[in-house]
Amino acid sequence: MPTYVLEPATTSNIAGKRILHKYMEWGPKSADTDLLDTQYTASLPATSKVFTGGGNGIIYEATSGGQVKTYKDTTATGGSLLTAVKTYSLDLSSAKRILTNGTRILAINADGTMDVYNQSAPATGDGTITKIMDGAKTTVTSSLAAADDVWMINSAVQWLKDGKVQQSTISNLPPGIGNITPPGIRLETPTTVATGVDAAQGWAPGPNALSTQSVSSDPDTTGQVRAYTTGPLTSVDDDVRSGIVGDIMADAGPCLTDPDPEVAPYFGDLPDDSGDVLTDQQTSETPAPPSRTVSGKFTVGNGEPAQGLPVTITAPDVNIDATGETKETVVGTATTGADGTWSYTFPQTLSADVQKAKDDNGGILNLSAVAMGTTSSGVKMLGFDRLTAMTDQATVDASVDGPDDDHSVELIPNTADSSGSLPDSFAAATESQTYAAKAEDNPAVVDGEDPQWQSDNSLLPAGYNPYLVSGKDVSAEPVSPLVDAKASGSCDTIRVPVSSKIKYTVVGEAHAGWDAKASFEYESSMSSSIETAVKSNGNWNLGGSKELSQNVSISVGYANRGPHYAKQYKVPIEYVKIKSQYICFGGVRSTWYTIEPKRYKAPTGGALGKVGKDVSGKDGSSAFKRSKKAYRNYLNPGDVAQQSRGKSVKFGGAVSFYGVSMGAKTGYDSNHKQRLVAGTKSGKHWVWGRNGQVGTSGAGVFYSK
Repeated sequence: MPTYVLEPATTSNIAGKRILHKYMEWGPKSADTDLLDTQYTASLPATSKVFTGGGNGIIYEATSGGQVKTYKDTTATGGSLLTAVKTYSLDLSSAKRILTNGTRILAINADGTMDVYNQSAPATGDGTITKIMDGAKTTVTSSLAAADDVWMINSAVQWLKDGKVQQSTISNLPPGIGNITPPGIRLETPTTVATGVDAAQGWAPGPNALSTQSVSSDPDTTGQVRAYTTGPLTSVDDDVRSGIVGDIMADAGPCLTDPDPEVAPYFGDLPDDSGDVLTDQQTSETPAPPSRTVSGKFTVGNGEPAQGLPVTITAPDVNIDATGETKETVVGTATTGADGTWSYTFPQTLSADVQKAKDDNGGILNLSAVAMGTTSSGVKMLGFDRLTAMTDQATVDASVDGPDDDHSVELIPNTADSSGSLPDSFAAATESQTYAAKAEDNPAVVDGEDPQWQSDNSLLPAGYNPYLVSGKDVSAEPVSPLVDAKASGSCDTIRVPVSSKIKYTVVGEAHAGWDAKASFEYESSMSSSIETAVKSNGNWNLGGSKELSQNVSISVGYANRGPHYAKQYKVPIEYVKIKSQYICFGGVRSTWYTIEPKRYKAPTGGALGKVGKDVSGKDGSSAFKRSKKAYRNYLNPGDVAQQSRGKSVKFGGAVSFYGVSMGAKTGYDSNHKQRLVAGTKSGKHWVWGRNGQVGTSGAGVFYSK
């Protein structure tokens, strides 16, 4: 059953647009019910009202300018979601609600009156629309105006108010009453369809079926859709999917046909049923040998090499729990070459404190590499990079990625004043205006990378240039060392934690379409790389990732969820914001802030882990058709697929901390895996990788149809 969602406006601009998003409600009265994302969308003016009904694929738009436009949804045959049909000179802009069953159009006004129109060509939407009742008012129409939501299904009007769903059947008045042709209608005495419905919206996908949507303040659960059959009310699925927000309407027709339980849900034509059986395709890649060398590259803002700059490599996890000022532990130094590159080789034996930090992090040593300089016009610059070192074979064997080095990092302006202070611009009152807050509060997942540059008190303007200093672009200016070699021997970096907070962070997801069951396992230890951020000029710049691999003695995740289930999973991680200052001979030469994760840490009385946002929009036939054929395989009934090598994709918006949104990814191994078990229904159960074939380390995450 076609179901349309007019998503909320993303701007308060009256000239803005809203997105109309098409879904398909599959088997709304069956245990195999699903809300398929067709991935078809179209935009409409934010001031327009949209309604549909009758099962003919006709969508109506009532404009603020006094017109009604009809469109035909031709997506099932490869066409447009909004194929223009006809424009009527009919002003419904003042109506509080507009609904239709194809033939009748009911405009409910805020004062409880109702205007009724007749569409002479409901199947095509290009007939004549005639007003047949004007300003009718009864106790039923008053109830419709006061309802939480109203919809039509064939010859009945249904409405939701305070958890109760009522229905009034429509009777045609005898021809000629009031000299109206065609005849008007009467709304009969209402009956109760359902009570105790926890919902903000409702709609009827067909006769004797009811779907509802509830909203909450939690972006991970808001927009939850439930399915029922009526007479009496019986729950079919109390979690069809979540994250569906906006005005929801169904193009409900006169009947519903139960789907074939042996056919996977699909939209449009049956998907191609050819492909290879998924076998054990774990890759035979040989991990990189352990290396005691780390390397990187620093450039100026336009990408040209930053040569001749001292690089200081430190171990930030030493004294990780210090609450006051500490000196950064320097593990080595280097100098950038003519091409901007640098490298450092560790000694055979690390100092005791560095070795302990490495051991406490599962054998992976987190590092910071810092380069500082001054442009030819006197602007201080900072280069900050995150790296990891793996010097033990056992550690390398656990990850096919090997050491995390060879980054190329741009120097950024360090606009601290002469006293070395850099005001912390974060303010709780403005955090809601940031990209991070908007991404966190949106029930939809971030599709792609987080912006590299972010403000912690507002949205950055679209052409933000971090290299504009006092009106001058310094991105191409050559950079020389901040201090001379003699002074550098008398310099220390002092760091002090400013604030910390525990935030639930996305570490993975699992998918189960059709009759499958999904599991996501995160056991015994951390295995996540989380982005860090640095601020030296008033705004934050996302940099390299910090690897968390500590033993935590827990097993969290979810198991055997499904069918039609796909959710992210989050664990509590402690984050800290740190102020660092580079001090030479008692004088502050440079100041910057960093944001970094510390460890898994469940809050007192809080969850050890929790289910996150719904990602089932990545599954289903529409997503399958758009996937790369080389990444597809299928499971036979009862078979199992498991991703337990390589790393996941980077989950954008994995966490928001003090106004900054950062991504994360998780390493797969025997304790961290995505798993799917196909059901027993006949036919092929398709799976496909995001970035590669399922069963290879490059898949990242795999989806399900």
